[in-house]
Amino acid sequence: MDKNLQIPGHYIVRYQTAPVVPAPFAHFYTLKLDIQSAEELLIDFDIVYNDRIELTDDEIYDEGFTKDDDYRWKGTLPAVWISEFREIFEGSKTIRKREESEYEDFIEIELDENDKRVTIYPVDKERWSYFLQEMMQAIFETAGREKPFELTYVDIDNDSKLTIDLKASFGQKEFTLSKNAGAPRKLHWDQLQKIMDTVYKAEFVADNASESIPTNRGKYLTAGDGLWYQIGVAVLETTSKSKDLAKIEALFNTLSK
Repeated sequence: MDKNLQIPGHYIVRYQTAPVVPAPFAHFYTLKLDIQSAEELLIDFDIVYNDRIELTDDEIYDEGFTKDDDYRWKGTLPAVWISEFREIFEGSKTIRKREESEYEDFIEIELDENDKRVTIYPVDKERWSYFLQEMMQAIFETAGREKPFELTYVDIDNDSKLTIDLKASFGQKEFTLSKNAGAPRKLHWDQLQKIMDTVYKAEFVADNASESIPTNRGKYLTAGDGLWYQIGVAVLETTSKSKDLAKIEALFNTLSK
């Protein structure tokens, strides 16, 4: 098989969570990529959740589910996603034999080969699952279903205040940092996952959060939901031996430099 991405080309990716994944997390989706040129990517996306993954469209509505229970979208993604798809497609090992595991996600890719449609299966399912998760997030963002990622850290001392604004667009695949409302600078995209893993490993307690912009001494986080979480009050350790809060503070100390 020619491992080079076809432009123009038409690819269909089908994804299903592992059989052991329970509702409401289990889902199935079909992602159709119509690559018109090196700059134009048309998307046809269709996702169904939970116990409806084996139902047809007619059966979904016969069972009394609403149109909001699943999601469909057609549109255009920025050209950066052509490059992203090329990188993973051309750099992945694939096989022709369908393999399914109770503990692994199912992924298949349909494409044109010698004037006929064929189906291949990526070997590195974990890498593909993560890639598809980001691409799905780009679709939701571009469609207006979800907002770009935002995270603000505020450190108020007796005579100083530090503000760090992080913004990430999955649609454009851009990640930026702004310090004290200054000009944003670009961060490497891979840093986003590391930051999220560090911050959200701690326990966020909404009942202890505040809707008011902080003015008192302390360290705070907000993710654009209108709530401010003070570290040590609304952001807590997950266990008695964890050091999540120290890692969060060390992270933002590094980012502020």
